[in-house]
Amino acid sequence: MDASLQGTTPLAERVESALDRLGELRAGPRVQSDARFSQSFIADHTEFDSYVRFCEQSPWDLDRRDAEDVPRERLNEYVAAHTDFETWEELRTLAAEEEIIDQVVF
Repeated sequence: MDASLQGTTPLAERVESALDRLGELRAGPRVQSDARFSQSFIADHTEFDSYVRFCEQSPWDLDRRDAEDVPRERLNEYVAAHTDFETWEELRTLAAEEEIIDQVVF
């Protein structure tokens, strides 16, 4: 008996891709890539309309700096003041989770 289901390969590939992406996000990605944060995610969870604006309004040159270079306490203060999250890690984690769901569902 063949246990494979017709049409599962694309789903399996999307899940694998999503898991790879989650690994990249957890590995400490560079902040400048707005590919990590969809425009709808930023609009729904921050006071900005794009990730570019989130970076431009920060007290650091986030489009040229790695988030790991910014003191965590100060980055968390910025996130708490301008988003629905208390920490950078919370923001980044939910963005990754939503991206995975989007990749699997769509």
